[in-house]
Amino acid sequence: MLYRKVTSTALTFLMVTMAMALLVSPLEMQESPTPLVEEPAVLNAPSDPGHTVFAQYLTSDNCPYCYNYGSPALKQAKNSLPDKFVYISYHSASYGNTADAESGNIAPIYGVNHLQESSGAPKVVFGDKQKQSGCGSNTCYDSYISSGGQMHSSAADYGMTISQIDNGDGTADISIAATYVGSGTPASNLLLYAAVTEEVCNSHGYNDGSKGGNCWEAWLLNNNGYASNSGTVNGGTGFNTISITANQWTTTTWTNVPINLVNGGMSNFNTVAALYSTWSTNSFNANVYAATDSTMQPAIDVKIDTMTVENDAGFDGIIAGDMVDIDVSIKNIGVDIYSANNGESISIYKVDGVQESLIGTMSIQSLGVGASQSFSTTWDSSSETIENNGLTRFRARITVQDGNGANNVMGGTIAHDAAPTAVMPVANGVSTTISRGGSLDFDLTAIPNDAVDDLDSMTPIMEVKHSTSQEWESSWVSVSSGPVGEGSNARFIASVTPPVVAGSGDYDIRTSWTDSRNQVSNWLLTEDAFSLLNGLPTVLTSSSSQFSGVPIVKVGVQGSISMSGIISDAETPLSQLTVTSNSPNFVAWDASAMEMDVLFDSVDRDAQGNIRDQGVQVTIGDGEDTNTGTVFFTVIPNGAPTWSSIPAQTIDEGGSVAVSLTQYLSDTDDSGVTVSNTEIRALGVHVVSIDPADRISAEIVDQTINIETVDSDVTGTVLITLRASDATQSTDTTLAVIIRELNDAPVFDVSSLDGLRIKVGETHSLNVADYVSDVDDDQEDIFTTVTGAQPGSVVPVAIGVYEMQWSESGMQVVQVRVSDPSGAVNQYQFTVEVIGDLPMIWDEGQGGDLQAGYDNMEYGTHPTYIVSYTGSVNFEEVALTWQICNSIVGTCHSQGQAPGFDQSFLLQSVYTEGLRTGDEVKLDVIASDVDGFEHKTTKSYSVFAVEKIVIDSDGDGVSDSEDAFPNDFAESIDTDGD
Repeated sequence: MLYRKVTSTALTFLMVTMAMALLVSPLEMQESPTPLVEEPAVLNAPSDPGHTVFAQYLTSDNCPYCYNYGSPALKQAKNSLPDKFVYISYHSASYGNTADAESGNIAPIYGVNHLQESSGAPKVVFGDKQKQSGCGSNTCYDSYISSGGQMHSSAADYGMTISQIDNGDGTADISIAATYVGSGTPASNLLLYAAVTEEVCNSHGYNDGSKGGNCWEAWLLNNNGYASNSGTVNGGTGFNTISITANQWTTTTWTNVPINLVNGGMSNFNTVAALYSTWSTNSFNANVYAATDSTMQPAIDVKIDTMTVENDAGFDGIIAGDMVDIDVSIKNIGVDIYSANNGESISIYKVDGVQESLIGTMSIQSLGVGASQSFSTTWDSSSETIENNGLTRFRARITVQDGNGANNVMGGTIAHDAAPTAVMPVANGVSTTISRGGSLDFDLTAIPNDAVDDLDSMTPIMEVKHSTSQEWESSWVSVSSGPVGEGSNARFIASVTPPVVAGSGDYDIRTSWTDSRNQVSNWLLTEDAFSLLNGLPTVLTSSSSQFSGVPIVKVGVQGSISMSGIISDAETPLSQLTVTSNSPNFVAWDASAMEMDVLFDSVDRDAQGNIRDQGVQVTIGDGEDTNTGTVFFTVIPNGAPTWSSIPAQTIDEGGSVAVSLTQYLSDTDDSGVTVSNTEIRALGVHVVSIDPADRISAEIVDQTINIETVDSDVTGTVLITLRASDATQSTDTTLAVIIRELNDAPVFDVSSLDGLRIKVGETHSLNVADYVSDVDDDQEDIFTTVTGAQPGSVVPVAIGVYEMQWSESGMQVVQVRVSDPSGAVNQYQFTVEVIGDLPMIWDEGQGGDLQAGYDNMEYGTHPTYIVSYTGSVNFEEVALTWQICNSIVGTCHSQGQAPGFDQSFLLQSVYTEGLRTGDEVKLDVIASDVDGFEHKTTKSYSVFAVEKIVIDSDGDGVSDSEDAFPNDFAESIDTDGD
C-alpha cells in the first residue's frame, strides 16, 4: 500500500459497562442490536489491518450512546490509524428518524437508504458489509477495524489520495486520485464514492454540546456536479465511474466547489472518498477496495520543491543566443523513504503551446524523509523567436510512484528581451513654432516591449531634417541625461535649438531608442513636427564652413567681388537678396552676378606696416527680413602680389589636406601689367601665423600648403595667415581650416593586464573603469561587456565590475567589448595565466631545481643532509620536511623539518643506533614565491640506508680502518712500537 505505517500507543481507558437495557433508547432497541456482552474483547487501540478500512456511521443529536461512546470511539480509532481508517458520519436530528435530509439521505445517492436504515443509533457499517449496532465503550469498534473492516481481500493493492486547493474566491478544486499497485488486474468500472464533510461537525452538535467528526454535507457527483441540502449543481446523476490502470494514477477533479458547504472554512473542509464495486440506493453489501480522506498524508510524496529559470549572464531576460540556466529541486515530503527503481526521472521541457520539447533528464535517486535532489541544465536560446512582451516557458516533471501526483509538475518562465518601440514625441508647449534663436522641447517615451527594460534602462536619440531634405541632423538636439518625472509622467526631454542660419519652414523629426542590451528600435518618423520661422540673411565669418575667405582688391581700382561664400541666407538664393550700404567704399550690388562693386582709395596698415583688412557695413534683405553685417576686404597696393579668396578647407580630426596656392595668386609689375606664370610660381609664399597654434601643423613646399592636425582629437576652426612676396612687396591673406569632429570609439587598455596571473580557484576582481577611456564621452556613458571563453569564468557582480575565476590551470582568453552612446565599438582580448601548484624537480643526474647531499647513509649512522635550490625563483617561505621510513615493516618512524635551503641538518632517528636495515630517507619541499604561488616537489627525494662497507686487505678479520698493519696477516696491533 502507498500509505504510511503509523505505530502509536493511543491513550485508552476502560469505561464501566452499563446495562444495555437501561441505556438503549426505545427507538434504538427497535434495531435489536448485538448485545454488548457478545462484542469482542476490548483493545487498547485498533491494530494495523494492512490496508484502509471504510466505515459509515449513523448518529443523531439526541443519542447519548453516540456522544458518550460511538463518536469518541471512531475519533480514537482515527487518531490511532490516521492513514488507515476512514469514516463518514450520517448525522440526523433524531435517532427516531436517521434517514432525514440532514444525514445525507438525499437524491441521487440516498446514503442512509443505501444502508436500509431509518431509525436507531449508533450504528456502523464496515466495508459496506458488516453492520454493528450499539456501543458501550470508547474502543467498541477497534476489533472490527483490526480484523480488516470487511474490506475487499485485495484492498492492500489499491491506493487513493485527495488534493484540495483553495482558489481564493470562496471555492475549492478537489482532485481524487486512485491507483492499483498489485500484481494482478484491477477491478473494472469502479464507482468513486465521494462526499464533502465537516471534519469537526460544527453544524451538527450533540445535545451535550460535544461535536462528532466527518459529518456529511454534500455528495460529489459525475459531470463536475455536487448535491447538498441546497440543491444539485451541474446536473450530476450519481457517482463517477472510473477505470484504473496498474501503477498509474487516475484522477477525478471537481472545480469551483463552494467552501461554505461546511461551517468552519477551508480548514474544516474534509473530503471523504472510497472505491466501490457498485452502488444501490436501497441496499448495501458492495465490495469496497480502498478509502481516503483529505487529512490522510501519502506515505511517499516526492514533489518538485523549487524551479528557477535564469539567464546565465545575469540579465533579467533573454535575447536569441543567450544561455538559460534551469535549476530544479525535488523533495520527499512524505513520511516514508522513497526507494528509487529503474525509470524514475526528473525531466525539463521547453513548452510551446501544448508541445513539450525535452531539454534534459536525470534519474531520481532514493530519498529519505525530507531529503532533496537537485538537477541543473542549460538551454541555448539561439533558435528562439524573441517576441514583444513574450515569455519562454519551461516545465519540470518528475515520474515517480508516490501517493500524490498533483505536485509532480512545475512551470517556470523567462522574459524575452525585445527591442523597444519609440512613441511619437509630444511637443512640450502649446506652439510647435520655433523663432530664430529659440528652441522647443519634446517629451520622449518608448514602449520597452518586455518585462526587462523601462525608461531608466533605455536611452533615446532624436534627429531633425527639413521636410524637403533627406539629410538628418542631430547636432541641433540635446537630450536629457536621464528620465524626468515619475510613474506615468516619466519621460526624456529633447531640446531642439536650430542654428541661426537654418532654413525656415516645416521640419520632420525621428526618434530611436536603445535598451540595456544595446537593442535599437526602428526609427519613428514624425512629419512636420515643428516649424522654423524665416532665417535672417547674414555675412559669413571664418567660423562658417561656407566662408570663402577675405576678398582682395587693389587700392584705387574698382573691383567686382563675388559675394558667394561671403553673404548667405539659409533659404533665399544669393541672387534674390538686396544689398545696400552707406559706406563710401560701396559702389553697387549686382544681384544677377552676385557681385559687389567696391572702390578703396587707401591701404590701411598697422604700426609694423602690415596691411589690415577694411570693412564695408551692408544691409541685406531677403524680401521678408533684413539684417546688417560687415564685409571685410584686403586692400592691397597695385603691383603687390594679389590673393584671390581661398575656400575654407574642411578636414576630419586626425586628417590632413594639401592645397595648391598657385591658383589663388596673381601679380603685376609696377605698371600694373600682369606678370608671367613663371614669375607667379617664383613668388615666395610662407606661413605668417596659425591661430590657434596648437591644433594643426602647416608647411609650404613649392606653393603647396600641407596641413595636418596635431592629433586625432583636436577640433574647431583655425586661421592660417599666408604671405606672398615678390621682389619688393608682399600681401597677406587668410585661409580658414575647419576641423570636423568625429566620434572615436572608446579604448580599453589591455596592456595593463599583460602578464596577469591568478591561482586556480582564486577570484580576481576586474573594475573596467580602471582600463576604459574615451576622448569623446564621459566614462560613465561607456558600455563595457567582459566575457570568458569558458562559460561562467567571468561574471558581472556590479555595474562595471566583473569577477574572474577558473578551476583549471592554463592560459585563459577573456574578450572585452566597449561601445559609446554613438555606437562606436572596439573589441579586445587578453589572456590570463591560471596557475595551480608549480612543480619542483629533484636533480637526479638529468637536471632539476633541487640538489640533495649527505655525509653517510650506512647502517648505524645519523646522516647529515643539505638541500640546495638551483632555480631562479625568489621564495618567501620554504617548508623542507624529512622522514625516515622502514620498507620492511611499512611504517615511518622518524620525521622533522629542516631549516631551509643551503643549511645542513641532522636526520636524528628515533632509534639510538641510527639507520637500520630497510630504512629509507625521504625529503619533500613546499615553497611559496613572492607572488603567492606554491611550488611543490613532484615526488619525494628517496635514499635507502646501506650496509657499512668493511675492507680487510690482509684477511686477518680486522678492518683496515682499525688494523695497524692492514697488509700483515700476522699482526694487527703495534705492540712493540716499531
